[in-house]
Amino acid sequence: MAADIRSLTGVRGVAAVVIVIYHFGKFRLDPTSSVTVWSVPHGYLPVDMFFMLSGYVIGYVYRDTFLSEPWRNYQTFLIKRVARLYPAYIVIAAFYALKIALGLTGEETFARFDGFDIVGNILMLVGWGLHIYPLIGVSWASSAELGSYFATPVLMKYTLQKGLAWWAVCVVLSLLSIYLISISGQGSSGPLDVVSVDSFLPLLRAIAGFTIGLATFRYAGYLDRLSATVQDALVVVILALIVFTAVVIGRDLLVYLLFIPFIAILSRDGRVAQLLFGNKLVYHLGVISYSVYLIHPLFITFAERSSRHFGSTVTAYALCVLVSFAAIWLLSYLSYRFVEIPGRQFVVGLLSPKPKAAPAGT
Repeated sequence: MAADIRSLTGVRGVAAVVIVIYHFGKFRLDPTSSVTVWSVPHGYLPVDMFFMLSGYVIGYVYRDTFLSEPWRNYQTFLIKRVARLYPAYIVIAAFYALKIALGLTGEETFARFDGFDIVGNILMLVGWGLHIYPLIGVSWASSAELGSYFATPVLMKYTLQKGLAWWAVCVVLSLLSIYLISISGQGSSGPLDVVSVDSFLPLLRAIAGFTIGLATFRYAGYLDRLSATVQDALVVVILALIVFTAVVIGRDLLVYLLFIPFIAILSRDGRVAQLLFGNKLVYHLGVISYSVYLIHPLFITFAERSSRHFGSTVTAYALCVLVSFAAIWLLSYLSYRFVEIPGRQFVVGLLSPKPKAAPAGT
């Protein structure tokens, strides 16, 4: 297998950019009005694509890992996944703490965090429904994804290794979970936008999406029976349906369901998939997408306050947003290059079991 599926990495970058644009668009030029400066319909749903992509890629990379020496391999797996998420998280969290210390967060102060909140943020547990106030608001998704990793051996066993009946049970339970989340009434900006730190539903949302990603991986290979032309056409058609459904129909569940065949067809890395999502720029965004996701809220208040200083016009805000986007990209690249990569190596080296020394004379 290829070491990397470029189109899946690239679409992660596109998803991150959509989320960034969505969050910056929620600003109101007139604080007394409910009208936002722009709107990205269902712009929170790419987070669910993150969960599905993670499940798919974990299935792709680790599908046979737990068949032999499951406990030892599970330890190694968890160490690598923690190494993937934690270094950038803890370093970027330090910048959020610095922002609070400098008084750049409005009414947000350290008094808001008790000891349990501090420990929970350090251990990256804010997305588990433990009533932990987050230092990084969007980190609930990373935390919930981390929770999915702890269940990975069981999820992989029933989605990838057992028969079709168990696979179907996993899919049905996951989709049922997503449906129940959508009717829970806890969505902030839409039915599936469940992010409360006081609820276990964000964690369930992540595990369900992760499981669907695993289940998709199991049968995505059957798409190779289609010709390259048909695969290319499916990329365009499904992408168009996602945009149409989000903008015109406006149903969370329909958009969510369309993510599943979209990820499956992108995983074949065909010509159009490569053109749209595997090109150099989009692939680069995918590589640094984790840091982009964590860093971007740092600059929302900057764009808001700066635009008010220059007259609270759409033009002023758009210029401040462009400056913010440039800063987000630069810091995300530096985070990937100098935090994520060496951080992974450091954590893996620190936590991995050390080989026993050979007896003298052997």
